[in-house]
Amino acid sequence: MNLKRLIFLLLLPVICFASGKTSSEKIVLAYKLSSININLDGKLTEPMWQRDAIKEFVQRDPNEGNPATEQTNVWVAYDNENIYIAAKLYDSQPNLIDASLARRDNYFSSDWFAFYVDPYNDKKTGYFFGVNAGGTILDGVLFNDSWDDWSWDGIWESKTTVDENGWTVEMKIPFSQMRFNHADAMTWGVNFYREIKRNNEKAYYVMVPKAESGFVSRFAALEGLNGINPKQRFEMMPYLVQKAQYLVHDQGDPFYKSNQYKTSIGADFKVGIGSNLNVDATINPDFGQVEVDPAVINLSAFESYFSEKRPFFIEGMDNFYFGVGGANNNWGFNFGWPELFYSRRIGRSPRGNISDAEYVKYPSETRIFGAAKLTGKLDESTTIGAISAITERTYATLWNNGTRTNEEVEPLTFYNVLRSKKDFNEGRQSLGFMFTSVNRAFNNNLLSNRLSKNAYTFGLDGWTFLDENKEYVLTGAFAGTYVNGSKDYLQNLQKQPLRYFQRPDASYSTFDHDLTSLSGYYGRIMLNKQNGNFYINSAIGFVSPGFEQNDLGFQFMADRINMHTVLGYRWYDPDGIFRSKQVYASYSRSINFEGNTTSNFLWYRLGGTFTNYYELSMGGNFNFQTYNATLTRGGPLGINPSSYYFWVFGSTDRRENLSLNGEIDFSRNSIGAKYNMAHLSLTWKPNTQLTFSIGPSFEVSKALQQWVKNIADPTAVNTYQTRYVFSTIKQHTLSANIRLNWTFTPKLSLQLFMQPFFAVGDYTDFKELAKPRSLNYNYYGQNGSTINYNENGGVYNVDPDGSGPAQAFSFNNPNFNYKSLRGTAVLRWEAMPGSILYFVWSHNQTNFDNAGEFNFARDFKQLWSSEGDDVIMIKFSYWLDI
Repeated sequence: MNLKRLIFLLLLPVICFASGKTSSEKIVLAYKLSSININLDGKLTEPMWQRDAIKEFVQRDPNEGNPATEQTNVWVAYDNENIYIAAKLYDSQPNLIDASLARRDNYFSSDWFAFYVDPYNDKKTGYFFGVNAGGTILDGVLFNDSWDDWSWDGIWESKTTVDENGWTVEMKIPFSQMRFNHADAMTWGVNFYREIKRNNEKAYYVMVPKAESGFVSRFAALEGLNGINPKQRFEMMPYLVQKAQYLVHDQGDPFYKSNQYKTSIGADFKVGIGSNLNVDATINPDFGQVEVDPAVINLSAFESYFSEKRPFFIEGMDNFYFGVGGANNNWGFNFGWPELFYSRRIGRSPRGNISDAEYVKYPSETRIFGAAKLTGKLDESTTIGAISAITERTYATLWNNGTRTNEEVEPLTFYNVLRSKKDFNEGRQSLGFMFTSVNRAFNNNLLSNRLSKNAYTFGLDGWTFLDENKEYVLTGAFAGTYVNGSKDYLQNLQKQPLRYFQRPDASYSTFDHDLTSLSGYYGRIMLNKQNGNFYINSAIGFVSPGFEQNDLGFQFMADRINMHTVLGYRWYDPDGIFRSKQVYASYSRSINFEGNTTSNFLWYRLGGTFTNYYELSMGGNFNFQTYNATLTRGGPLGINPSSYYFWVFGSTDRRENLSLNGEIDFSRNSIGAKYNMAHLSLTWKPNTQLTFSIGPSFEVSKALQQWVKNIADPTAVNTYQTRYVFSTIKQHTLSANIRLNWTFTPKLSLQLFMQPFFAVGDYTDFKELAKPRSLNYNYYGQNGSTINYNENGGVYNVDPDGSGPAQAFSFNNPNFNYKSLRGTAVLRWEAMPGSILYFVWSHNQTNFDNAGEFNFARDFKQLWSSEGDDVIMIKFSYWLDI
């Protein structure tokens, strides 16, 4: 498909622009405190709270547009250092108020009150602060008008009480915790929210109908913020970590005892530059994770993605999203906006190889000397974000015959990110840029063969609304990359799964032994309808074969031209059976730069919420036969057979003490491959302090094109002098996420997490590709070929043509039986605002016995009896507001 046809398909469905609605802006008055002090006790006895209150709340659920069923009174006050929010939430059935407890930022169905604020009054960004009747708190940031990010944790206080008339809440939020443009008289945006659990009622002071778009842009005006002179923000948070490790090890390991107990000391700093910018810095940061990454089995050629969990990086990450903005929905369909900054690259595990040794002390991570981050706004329409970090030159220590030697496994590395965006015409248009760099100082030639010397990315992104009512928006992003390094490194880079330049049938980008640099480009334009019952989203994008962002980003695609169009219809009004329902359908296609179709499918999804708040949804797709550029791991193109996929999901009312949700998936393709999955999740709340959940999943699959190995053979004339060995794999995967949360008070909680994981793969029917770009295979053991298995050595011996001229070859039995048990226990106590004590125990044990044979009872017994690793950690961080 050529580019003109793709553009035509993109724009064909756009035939009209419907009108939207706007609401008149409400005004909220903030009262200035002079001599009155607020006693934060949740009782509202101060005279300030006897003044006229804000009362007009409107339901969004369950009866959109109706007045709230219970009265809510809200007041806003402030002094020179804090803003205070008070609310009296009347309730005609106070005995039914839900005052359950949970750890901070753990939202659950309850009775809630929330305060939303847009301090810049930019109609796009802000903060939210929520409290339930039991005192559980949550907070985060708002961005892109209607999106939120819960990773931000401000330092603020609240207090609640429950009485015969309902419940009350008081909040005290320091101005220093928010960024804003300081002025003698300020107007902020503001909204309030109340949730009543028993009615599943969600009411707002400014309610945005479901069929309309926006949230922050609809806020009321908060006026009266006059004469505020907040102090300069300077916070310091020193920390102390004591770790004890009890690991499975060789008794003769000379490194074990010296590495068993570790003490770390460091500090984080936060400095306000005026009221609108923050500088975060860290010295000897503690970037350890409290919760373990999930266990996975990855049989593909690509890297697994894990989310960031380190506090220094997750706070304010919305400043660094690229391509995201303007549109309230982003659909991918085998494409998407590039993640130019993936923070887990900083401090990642070293990647250098080492020499053979009796014992090795190989570091699990690269220590970060220091890191600094700048975030905020230069003015009301210009955001800025910057990160700079330095990681140390890292060494592995080797032990041979009593002699210790060091070998460098990661060079001294400098990381930099710069991001800025500017809005125009009251947010109707925006233009931004992003720049990243990675620079390494090598002392080891072997490392220079594995890593780039320098890597740079630069991108432009933005959006423009196409109509006065902001119903249609066009977003776009364009980026370029450049990396350089040694010839060996560039040879390895060309052979990566994203590009496979060494493919013998490649015609667009081919392998070059003499390259010392590589560059590439990316572009995408997307149309999105923001509101209304009818929906459309359509995009076209391209990424060149040489695009390389993995040094500081996360890359999942290259050599691709993609398009998609999604059409949908949403019903928001109850009809006697459903409270709401929706249906979507899409077509998507991808080709590579040679013109070969690599993805081509139809997709659909439909579902709804019943009047009793049970949910049901289902969907699937039909994939047409396409080419596969990665099937042979650097060999000629293979074939993806046509296939179909179907799933169905259902859930009960989440307000109940016992709630369930489950999903069933299955897939088939035209040559007999199968995939079946069943998942069930149960959540039980026996009382207001305990929550238990368990979510087992079971997968059974049979794939007929599992790659095994490539064998060079000059007699394999039909497949470019290489034999591409495949097999059938039958795989069983059983896992469960088990959690117990016990919240003693809003500031003291215990979390237990356990994940048993079993993955068994049985390889059979070994064969080789008979002809490129086909589904034809030659099975070993047929037509004169032979295959024998040596059980003692665990090796398959193959003669591909029997008495013919081809050389025999062998390969190890690829069967696996991976079993693991991972878990954590985390006791968290917020001793004072911002000062937290953690006591953490983590455990991990694995077993690999009986490869290729799935027997749950036996496998569980083997796993349970295996030795495991235990790590105990105590961490205390103390917040100082200087």
